[in-house]
Amino acid sequence: SKAATNPSERKLPSVRVVTSKPGSHTNQQQSQGTDLPSTSVQLVSEVSGRVVSVSDKFDAGQVFKKDDVLLTIDSRDYELALAQAEATVAQADLRLQMEEKEAAVVRREWQLLNQGKPSGLQAREPQLAQARAALAAAKAAKEAAQRNVERCEVRAPFDGMVAKAVVRPGQFASLAMPLGEIFSTDVAEVRLPLATGDLDFIELPAAGETVAPDQAPRVTLTSEAGGQALEWQGRVVRSEETIDPVNRMVFVVTRVDDPYRLAKRTGAVLRRGTFVKATITGCTQDNIVSLARTALRGKDRVWVVQDGRLNFREVNVVYADKDTAIISEGLQSGEQVITSLLAGVIDGMGVEVQQSAPANP
Repeated sequence: SKAATNPSERKLPSVRVVTSKPGSHTNQQQSQGTDLPSTSVQLVSEVSGRVVSVSDKFDAGQVFKKDDVLLTIDSRDYELALAQAEATVAQADLRLQMEEKEAAVVRREWQLLNQGKPSGLQAREPQLAQARAALAAAKAAKEAAQRNVERCEVRAPFDGMVAKAVVRPGQFASLAMPLGEIFSTDVAEVRLPLATGDLDFIELPAAGETVAPDQAPRVTLTSEAGGQALEWQGRVVRSEETIDPVNRMVFVVTRVDDPYRLAKRTGAVLRRGTFVKATITGCTQDNIVSLARTALRGKDRVWVVQDGRLNFREVNVVYADKDTAIISEGLQSGEQVITSLLAGVIDGMGVEVQQSAPANP
């Protein structure tokens, strides 16, 4: 008897496809990092003495303004030294006046006797030079003593917040002893690692070039806190321009203005040390096709359906992450790209299209 099945009537593999539709695509790079203040400094004592008072603002978490007095060191010894320095200036000034008068007398006598001008020792020039030098040295010593008196008041160098305060009233502060740590609250920065290839899709300023803040690439930072998603907006202000030898990544720096919301008083506070996820908005490219990553076969190939047959097609993949592949060359508008996985695929084999949908609706 004849075989019941005709080979030509064998059922063709059924495949799902999407329709290639070129359009524009804005690249979005993902990264993560830790929020840190742009400026953080250790406060140290520039004089020695007992701490006589500490401001209420000098405690961890407290906010202060530039030039606020954070703590005061006993200044009596330095005020005495300043008084002595002022007395020395007065003595040196008097001595110089006396030398100038003496020199004037000598000049007049010399002119009467010799009908000319005296010079050198005859005009008491060495004594005058010594008196002027002594006055200059006394004034310098007075200025140093004045600065020491001023240093007894430890003032804030910028608007900020106290991270750590380690001295209390009555404690002795020696020269160069750490008093605490403070940081600025006007701007925070987040270092974000990126693969070197990802930098091609971000319009970063060139090394040494400054860009207006509203022209820099936009960054959205997010963090989970108690089941609630918090969000902040920032800008990429610079790249560190060096490749990390450990992970081969390049760090870009994102700046967030007013992280503690001290100026705006609205929105979530971005606290120092917060771990954040970042989405960097990169360049927008035109005439590209966006496909699901699962449509890629290997690094740079897709399967397309032409006249009921599966064809291998080499494409130029400019960017791919776990979800999406961005293709700049190799696909025309309206072509059908296979998204199904098939085993034993041969170039030119017959297939049956199951359904069709646009690649990037």
